[in-house]
Amino acid sequence: MLRLGTVAPNISVADTMLRWHLCFDMVSDKLPGLTGLSIEEKWNLAFELWDEVSERQEELATDPAILDVIEKRFADYERDPSTAMTLEEFKRKFRLP
Repeated sequence: MLRLGTVAPNISVADTMLRWHLCFDMVSDKLPGLTGLSIEEKWNLAFELWDEVSERQEELATDPAILDVIEKRFADYERDPSTAMTLEEFKRKFRLP
């Protein structure tokens, strides 16, 4: 189950999406051929990159603010598990496929 709520009101979904979009723009500037890839090629590239990153994730620094949010959300869940939502509930709430 996934815990959602007002744990970090200063980190919105819109803010996260904006950061992702800006990050993608930086990558596509460095790799101009990326925008010309088909959706299937992009999907395959994403998997290849994910595999490589997952093998080397210990090299990445974790933002302390993110760790704080995770710890708070898990503590909230432990206090009251009934406030958690299933993946399906999450998808419905945020209109995801």
